[in-house]
Amino acid sequence: MEKKNVLSFGVLLVILSVVGAIIFNMYMGSNDEEKKEIEGTDTVVKEIKYDDINFEYEYVGNSLWKYTISGTLPNPCYKISTEAIVLESYPEQVIVKSTVQPPNTETVCVQSIQEIFQEGEFEASEQAQVRFEIE
Repeated sequence: MEKKNVLSFGVLLVILSVVGAIIFNMYMGSNDEEKKEIEGTDTVVKEIKYDDINFEYEYVGNSLWKYTISGTLPNPCYKISTEAIVLESYPEQVIVKSTVQPPNTETVCVQSIQEIFQEGEFEASEQAQVRFEIE
């Protein structure tokens, strides 16, 4: 009888592990970056989607990269600021960081979705690895 209990406990443990892994993957996947490459004629534009914000970047030559950030914010009182940080390594590690600032709790704001569109550029070698973060 004890072997039967150990076997059923083992099966239950495996099932719980699988269900837990699926739930964890679904949770982490909802905020995970989705990367997609869009091939143009001369250059490749890479796109990262993070929630409601899209980040597209491309290498244009002469150590120059250009990027665009587009998407939506909950209302016009939210502000977004973006900076590109180039870390000195080879190949360079570039972090494009957007910071979303919510309004004051005392601020009354019209509830309408605000479209955002920002463009920027940074200098790094063609082999640079680019990452997008939102705070």
